[in-house]
Amino acid sequence: MIITLEQIRAARAMLGLKQHELAKRAGLSTGTLNNIERGVQTDSKLSTMRAIQQALEAAGIEFTEEGTGGVGIRIKASRTVSKTITLLIIDDSNAERKLYKTWLSQRSHKHYNIIEAGNAKEGYEAFLRHKPACIILDFMMYGKDGFKLLVEMKTEHPVIPPIIFVTAMQDDVVKKNALALGVHTYLNKQNLTQEQLCQAVAEALA
Repeated sequence: MIITLEQIRAARAMLGLKQHELAKRAGLSTGTLNNIERGVQTDSKLSTMRAIQQALEAAGIEFTEEGTGGVGIRIKASRTVSKTITLLIIDDSNAERKLYKTWLSQRSHKHYNIIEAGNAKEGYEAFLRHKPACIILDFMMYGKDGFKLLVEMKTEHPVIPPIIFVTAMQDDVVKKNALALGVHTYLNKQNLTQEQLCQAVAEALA
């Protein structure tokens, strides 16, 4: 059988794989996989689709031809797929770091390895050491603020993980500048809820 783009997207989501991760496993460029998933590249070679299928099957996906609802994929019964996702929380408030960690850890369907950093220096070192999949970054911190840290990361590393900017200071200029630097989501700390934070992280990792 030739797998469909719907099966590819659903299988990747089920495994928690980013496009670049699946592309690497299949020996493809991220752009090629992105075009296939969006339906832009409709004349994909059979060998290309087979490479994607084999990469997903190796990760624990089984493709079916059920044709009765759904997209015809399932996790192989013989193995359990569990992917640990590293998140980095950079905030000089110990209480808020612990709160965010608790909120995220309660989402039992995800396996998060949550790293904490209490200032910009620790945050940058943790970013280099742990290579997180997503960073939750506070703006107002003692010493170097979150915006300056963001600029440093972007300057030294053109490709950085999704950043969720969390701040109690609602400044349109700061928000505009942060989004211009590629911040994925800008959240208001003053009325932040568990649902908002967990949804922002899930969207950033999609």
